[in-house]
Amino acid sequence: MALLAAVAMVNAQEMPPIPADEAVLTGKLDNGLTYYVRHNNYPEHRVNFYIAQRVGSVQEEESQRGLAHFLEHMAFNGTENFYGEGKGVIDYTRTLGVEFGGDLNAYTSTDETVYNINDVPSTRESALDSCLLILRDWSCGLLLEDAEIDKERGVIHEEWRLRRSPSQRMLERNLETLFPGSKYGQRMPIGLMSVVDGFKYNELRDYYHKWYHPENQAIIVVGDIDAAATVEKIKKLFSPIKKHANAASVVPEAVPDNEAAIIVTDKDKEQPYSIVQLMFKDDPMPREMKGTMAYLLQDYMVDMITMMLNQRMSEKAQEPDCPFIQAGSYYGDFIMTNNKEVFSIFALPKEGQTDAALQAIMVEALRASKYGFTATEYERTKAEYLSRLEDRYNNRDKIENETYGREYVSNYINGDPYMSMETAYQLMNMLAPNIPVDLINQAMPELIPQSEHNMVVLNYNQEKEGAVYPTVEGLRGAIEAARAQDIEAYVDNVKNEPLITSLPKPG
Repeated sequence: MALLAAVAMVNAQEMPPIPADEAVLTGKLDNGLTYYVRHNNYPEHRVNFYIAQRVGSVQEEESQRGLAHFLEHMAFNGTENFYGEGKGVIDYTRTLGVEFGGDLNAYTSTDETVYNINDVPSTRESALDSCLLILRDWSCGLLLEDAEIDKERGVIHEEWRLRRSPSQRMLERNLETLFPGSKYGQRMPIGLMSVVDGFKYNELRDYYHKWYHPENQAIIVVGDIDAAATVEKIKKLFSPIKKHANAASVVPEAVPDNEAAIIVTDKDKEQPYSIVQLMFKDDPMPREMKGTMAYLLQDYMVDMITMMLNQRMSEKAQEPDCPFIQAGSYYGDFIMTNNKEVFSIFALPKEGQTDAALQAIMVEALRASKYGFTATEYERTKAEYLSRLEDRYNNRDKIENETYGREYVSNYINGDPYMSMETAYQLMNMLAPNIPVDLINQAMPELIPQSEHNMVVLNYNQEKEGAVYPTVEGLRGAIEAARAQDIEAYVDNVKNEPLITSLPKPG
């Protein structure tokens, strides 16, 4: 990973581990199933239940495109313990005040499938036991009956028709260009309607047994519960589950590097605004390093870079001749995979100024890469960061179940660490004051290569009568013009002085 070079400059020795939150009871059963259980009383008398599957649409073969998402739907259409008219999962959870589509829900992405039952009242022990039983059924007890499968084909069609946003349509049209040589380029979770219409019943059942097994699953329970007793219930309920004969382990799907820039431009009548995005792909931090202080250091450095760059973009947008309305940056997953990360800068261009907007954000990126950030910018940004951390620490008793639940999902799927708010507060207050601006500035060139290596430009436009749209050639020219521009260092005109230098005399 590019940023690892900068992280390594802090300390050549092995980074110490991040202490895990001791309030979380976690472990792995003999059959491979992982569990996370935590008591949390905000809100009081409520519990969230999750089952995270380390499986998504990228595990599908060509003839299976759409089965991962289809299987997610079938989890609500009959299980071993919840089936029959008025007796299904949806019917039962409704008696608890948990409605389908809201607190009872699921999602399928390329790399994961996650089911949740949220805001379950904890006052009825039997209700909690039943929700664990639902998770158990989702794990290994879907009925997948012929008639229910056929009914769901039409439901998937309707979802495909109604939920495809303009950005999703444009992404789908250009996915293979954005992911050359990778299965991600052909694995939109909704799948192909030809597969949805034509797969045989046993194909879905075989897919289920192959991928849904304890080694690919985690049970997560967070809320106003007896955590130790809940762990014992999980052990009793899930330990008897055995892997199917053809069960498979997940092998990460690669996202190849690109030497020449990938440039995509498209338009849609329903797109509400035009946007251009400049991205630089990067390998994620290895999973085994995410549990160390290297992760916190990298996270802090990225926060500093994006916060300071965003402030510069905000200042730029105030200039009368600025070609964009708004611009910003972030560091995160590349489009729809967690196997590649990206440093991304985006802009909402003014009418007819997309090329100029792309050139402008590229210039600001190059300015930061070449000259770095000033000491005064960094001190203000660091102070803001620590102030936000202080607020989170002071409100640590108001962290909701959903926040904890998604944190443990992320740990299971991606290896992202989880720590107590007290630990985070203590570590970051020790770390941040000892990271100089020079180190931040050494990291910036690692994010902005001097070549087109791993560069991606993505441009979505609002289609309307009489509009002139950007071209691949024009966008490439904007990048080249930015690189050829004589760029000067940023001048920080903000004064770090009090509004009143001396207090007036009383009276």
